[in-house]
Amino acid sequence: MDKKLKFAVIGKPIGHSKSPEIHQDFANQFDVKIEFRKDEVTPETLETWLSDFFKDGGKGVSITLPLKEAALNYADEISDQARLASACNVIYAKDEKIFADCTDGFGLIKDLEENLKVSLEDKKILILGAGGAARGIIPSILERNPSKLKIANRTESKAFSLKKDLGIEVNFRKKNLTFEAGGLSDDFLLSGSYDLIINSTSVSTKAGESIGLPKALFSGTKLAYDLFYSVENTVFMQEALAGGAQKVSDGWGMLVEQGAESFRLWTNLIPDTSRLLEKPID
Repeated sequence: MDKKLKFAVIGKPIGHSKSPEIHQDFANQFDVKIEFRKDEVTPETLETWLSDFFKDGGKGVSITLPLKEAALNYADEISDQARLASACNVIYAKDEKIFADCTDGFGLIKDLEENLKVSLEDKKILILGAGGAARGIIPSILERNPSKLKIANRTESKAFSLKKDLGIEVNFRKKNLTFEAGGLSDDFLLSGSYDLIINSTSVSTKAGESIGLPKALFSGTKLAYDLFYSVENTVFMQEALAGGAQKVSDGWGMLVEQGAESFRLWTNLIPDTSRLLEKPID
């Protein structure tokens, strides 16, 4: 592989993304030469950007908010995981076709189970948010057979829509699963306790902002996990600790693990993630 492979990460906002550094670390492990762009792209400019990128010899693209659902429209082939999620976080060129996949769920489960030693089987889980990020992880969570899954979103109808879209998958579960959707009212949020609470909203991308969750929500919670990654604890993580959560984590491990899976899809090479997990990039 003497020729530089062209990769990129796109979304808005995008300035905080560490994807170029992560994939450069992966490439260095195999002495692969890469060029990794970081471009701010909106839903309105997405199709033109992707078309130009692949025409120019681009190989793979990481997709972040708010493009995960819209990007599916550009692909020739969509993986089962991305189809089920109705969202993708990676697009790549192969055999003169454009493929879309979703490695977010893979990255989250690997981080939870292998890095944080958290099992999801028979656990009660609350997911905050019902956008592309939530869509990307819920199918993988369902595969782990939790006992309860609740989706709570500021716009209640969006939570109901996501539950409806995933209802067929839930019906295939052999185990009994309590699957609920609702808004962010105290009554709905506090109608049960949770082993794991996952923030999939974009609130942590906005410095200092809070979802406005009731403090009692985190009582008895073993882990509060923010899909957003941050060197310092996010407001969500701070509120979780103040509310009694036993442990908090940002999404750095998920980002690294889903990135490694994306890198495999792009190059057929499986990188070692241990160094990046031990020492996050500042």
